[in-house]
Amino acid sequence: MVIWNGKHLIGTSPKCARRSIVSWGEANGFVQLGDADVKKIEDATAIYFVRNPNGRLPKQIQTVTKRFATAQGKEPMAQWQYTEELLRETLEDEPKDWHNIDPVHLQKQTSASERYKNITWNFVKLDDLDTWATDNGYANFELYPENADPSLIALINFFIEECRVEDLYKEDFDLYQSL
Repeated sequence: MVIWNGKHLIGTSPKCARRSIVSWGEANGFVQLGDADVKKIEDATAIYFVRNPNGRLPKQIQTVTKRFATAQGKEPMAQWQYTEELLRETLEDEPKDWHNIDPVHLQKQTSASERYKNITWNFVKLDDLDTWATDNGYANFELYPENADPSLIALINFFIEECRVEDLYKEDFDLYQSL
């Protein structure tokens, strides 16, 4: 997702506080841009907010589980065993196919930034968005609470650790730690 106000271009990846950022952006004169519009921008101060992968990754998998559950007419907890089975089989058979299970929600954090070769992004931790906002004359940023099922997130965290899913997101972890 990319928002723009004529001065600052702000990018984020899916599952990176989208509702909070869109709401904050609208209150501060930002509009969301499509791919074609972003590709036309020639000069901008471009900020790309990066979320801590330790929090982002379980929520990505939760979103995929919820989407599969909706398609099957089930509750996410009832769908988890089937989603976990698919994820495990993919990791065992062909780990490169992991991101293809759900290309939007399982992509790496920098995927959106890499689509726009005309933009030089400055990466900033999402945790620092409020400071960045006030330093640049914008209203404070408030991160909305997320819809997370604690029981499902606990199962997902166990799965992530057991199957070493973090290895697929090494770049995300490295980038976050470097900021």
